[in-house]
Amino acid sequence: MNKKQLLSTILSVPLAVSMSAPAFAASRLWEDPYATTIRQKTTHAGSITQLVDLDVDGTPELLIGSIPGSGRFSTLMYAYTFKDGALQQLRAPEDLMISTGTGLNGVKEDYALYRNNATGAYRVEGGFTVRAGVGNYDTLVANYALNNGTITNNVTFRTSVVNKADTYYVGNTLVTPVQYSNALEARNNGWTRVATFKSATFATSGVGKPTSIQIDNLISGYVSGPALAQASASKLQVDGKQVPVTAYTIGGNNYFKLRDVASMLNGTDAQFQVGWDSKLNQITLTTKTAYTAAGGELAPSDGLSRFGELATSPIYINGKTVPANLTAYSIDGNNYFKLRDLGEALEFDVGWDAATSTITITTESK
Repeated sequence: MNKKQLLSTILSVPLAVSMSAPAFAASRLWEDPYATTIRQKTTHAGSITQLVDLDVDGTPELLIGSIPGSGRFSTLMYAYTFKDGALQQLRAPEDLMISTGTGLNGVKEDYALYRNNATGAYRVEGGFTVRAGVGNYDTLVANYALNNGTITNNVTFRTSVVNKADTYYVGNTLVTPVQYSNALEARNNGWTRVATFKSATFATSGVGKPTSIQIDNLISGYVSGPALAQASASKLQVDGKQVPVTAYTIGGNNYFKLRDVASMLNGTDAQFQVGWDSKLNQITLTTKTAYTAAGGELAPSDGLSRFGELATSPIYINGKTVPANLTAYSIDGNNYFKLRDLGEALEFDVGWDAATSTITITTESK
């Protein structure tokens, strides 16, 4: 039985850190547009409102679905993202189900995020249960994706219970219980579970629209999860000399390891020292001071994508705190910063040559 056949039988139915110094934070410009949209699009009959970062770019998508029935399913009604400073509506198949927290074997969990160890590819996995009558239900696990403005969910595993008899499917293929168990065991070979994906969900059921307080609590309670860090394809030049270095693109911006930048600029007018205060959990930078290498600087890129977590350590430059809107990500235990932010804070020029896809750094004193 495919998903549409199942549906025909369904019963109707900021990053906050407690520190005196400012911490890094991802932009949350989506908050007000999302709040307005929730007020406009949720129904009096009941609905699910969900924030989940399906494309792992650091900004959650807003999903609004029908209220789940006793089968714990919710059909997507509206979907939005926030990009380039504006709310954008997303496309989706008309019968797409959003994850309602039922994973494999009935285990309740949010969306899960996995990374392929060999290729750097990722997948977002969620699940839901569809009830098709008393004692009859399907539990499904699907991979969710957002590409080119369209949300899709590809069902990977399904168990069907009809009159207490179980049947098993891998994709759309009927399999034996042993084949199903083997496929489950093999599905994560070569993959690492990065995290239980961050999401926030609020549901109402026949009690009217969510209140302003409920909407505000939903939005303020959302915590940013890992962000996809794609290996940057841009080249880098320092004072006209090309420098091979590992860099990542997150949300359309290039991020560089702090110690790599210090190593590249050593001996120039823009050199700076990097320090770490373990007691206060803070980064200290001293300008016009030679950099002392820690090892591992300027390692070549392996071309693989990774995930970055928002950095939480405050940073001091010459004893003074940097602006609160400076964003940094921790990738494999190292802090990566937006190069233009570092240039502004440490007084070196950053340019861009679109014709050659080259980032340029000029270190002469401003």
